[in-house]
Formats: sequence, structure tokens, C-alpha cells
Amino acid sequence: MIGRLLLTDYEIVRVLGQGGMGTVYEARSTKTGQRVAIKWLHVRPFASDDPDLLRFEQEARIAGSLDSPHVVAALAVDHDPETGVPFQVMELLDGEDVRTLLGRVGPLRPDVALRILGQACEGLAAAHAAAVIHRDIKPENLFLARGEGGEVTVKLLDFGVAKIRRTPEAVTEGGALTAPAVSMTQSGQVIGTPLYMAPEQIEAPKKVDARCDVYSMGVTLYAMLAGAPPHAHVKSLVELLYAITTQPPPPLAEAAPWVPSEIARFVETATSHAREDRFPSVEAMRDALRALVPEGFSLRQEALASVTEDERKVVAPYPADHPRGKTDRAAETVKTARARAAERAKLAAATLALALVVLAIAAFFVLGR
Repeated sequence: MIGRLLLTDYEIVRVLGQGGMGTVYEARSTKTGQRVAIKWLHVRPFASDDPDLLRFEQEARIAGSLDSPHVVAALAVDHDPETGVPFQVMELLDGEDVRTLLGRVGPLRPDVALRILGQACEGLAAAHAAAVIHRDIKPENLFLARGEGGEVTVKLLDFGVAKIRRTPEAVTEGGALTAPAVSMTQSGQVIGTPLYMAPEQIEAPKKVDARCDVYSMGVTLYAMLAGAPPHAHVKSLVELLYAITTQPPPPLAEAAPWVPSEIARFVETATSHAREDRFPSVEAMRDALRALVPEGFSLRQEALASVTEDERKVVAPYPADHPRGKTDRAAETVKTARARAAERAKLAAATLALALVVLAIAAFFVLGR
């Protein structure tokens, strides 16, 4: 493959990575010198209704139609004339995905995690505006693209399992966002990555709406703050699916007690089991984030660092109006009352002892006379 020309223009330079479905190459335009990424499916016969092929082509259609700096850009999609293998021409990104970052540094500082999520919300909002539900939001699908000046731009990746709502707005000129005539999923099939899926993606995958992406964004934020998603300790897939559909995520305060209470509450809202209790849209989620990061979502490479040991030692209190906060406050009140009672008892005992001493001294003098 190295040295081959695709679309009479893009010369393949080197392999960037390989996965279960294909290989990603770096290529260079022989006309402009532009560097791009070529996403190439593994060689095998493809039927016109092959789900892998449909997802691959859908990913390119969606990425190519969304005008957002926070969505990876697809420049072209075609088939190799020699082998018939489909490929995509995409913008070449320099950086790493959030999963790689977490594996390298561990839990992120809260302000860094919020900025990453805020930029991801911008990309997801563009998708939702085009009637596209991603359905697979997770750390490895958030790419931290490095700019020349050290700026980091979060790019949303992989629309391969996205759901295109069948509405008039979902059909654009040329059919760029038209849902495929052949279904890419089987009835009852679970779509997404279990650790980051909303309960309804398991219980009724055909009836999900944009709020499933809100939930997955909340779980992704949880993972960035704690270093792992809520149910990472569950080993069995059956147990994991049961936990997601029957239990709320463990409180963030248990996994990352240093995270400020207002951020913990944000995560709790985003990951509510009932859809109606979450943020109603990714735009509403983004606006709530802006209140937590009033200086904006801009991010620099040098900020991508872990929480320090000293920061981990800090335990953030719950707000007074939070149920846990009320419990903690009540417990603290009882503790304080008991402490005060103990102090009063000590004072009373000391007073009694002093009175006995005074009486003894007085008796000594009276009897001595």
C-alpha cells in the first residue's frame, strides 16, 4: 500500500494504526501537499447491505456533512478500483484520545475535564441539530487534537453506529444524512459500548433519543474525573447490564471525593436513570457547563495533567440542599451536640470536684478550731 495513489491525488505514506475492521494510513496530496488520513477497510467481499459497509459509509456521510470544528472532517469516501475496498479520506489529527490520556495520567483536574466535555458538547450539538444521535460517546471517541500553538481542540469521532432520525430535517440535498434503506442493526440488538450506555439503550435500543448521548457524556465526565467509569469494577457483562438498568451510578464523591460538589451534582443530573431527570438536551448540558467554567472551554496542551496528590487529599463537602449534604449536616449536628454535651459533662464534673475541694478545705479549718 505504501506509495499507492488514491483518487489520483493522495499518495499513501505510512501506517498510522490498525484495528479490527481496517487500517488507517497517512497520505499526502501530490497537488497541494496536504496531509490526510486514509481509513481503509480490511479486504473481503462486501455485499451491498453488509452492516460493516453501511456503517463505514454512514460515518463518512455524517462527518462530511457536519460543519463543526469539534467533529472530525471527512473529505471523501470511495472504493479502490483495484480491490473494491471502501476507504475514507479524513483530516489528519495530531494528538491522542481521552482514553489514552487517562491511561497515561489518571484522573484529570476538574477544570480540564469540564473544558474537554464542553468542546465535545459543541460537536455533539451540531450532530443533534442535524438529527443525528451518536449512540457511542466514550473517552476513545473524544480526540484531543494538538494545534501548532499548543491549543487543544476536542474532536468527536466515529459515527458508525449513529442513529439518523427519520424526519424531514434529516434528509439533506444529495441524501447526505438520509437514513439507509437497509437497517444496520437487528431487532433487539444493543448498540454502543456497555460501560457508557444509557439504560434505555439496553432496554429499548430502537426508541432512544438525544438524551442517551447526554447520559453517555455524563459517564464520560465521570471517567475523566475518577479515572474510570462508574461500573468499571463489574466483570460480567450480564451483571454490568443489570447494574446499568437497575441502579444509579455510584456517587462520584465515593470515587473522587476531591471533586467540587457542584460538579458532582452536574454528573448526577447527566446520568439520571430516568431520561426526564437529565439535561433535556446537549445544548442545556453545555449551558450548565458554562456556569461551571465561566472563562470558557479553551484548552492548552500543558493543562492535560493529572490531579495532584495534595488535591486528592481534599474532601469536597456536599451542598446543604443535597440529600447527602442534608444527611452529612444532620450527622455533623449530632456529632457537634454530642461533643458539646461531653464538654458540659466535663465542666460539670470539674465544677463538682472543685466544690468538693473547697468544702473539704472549709471543713478542715472549722474542725481545726
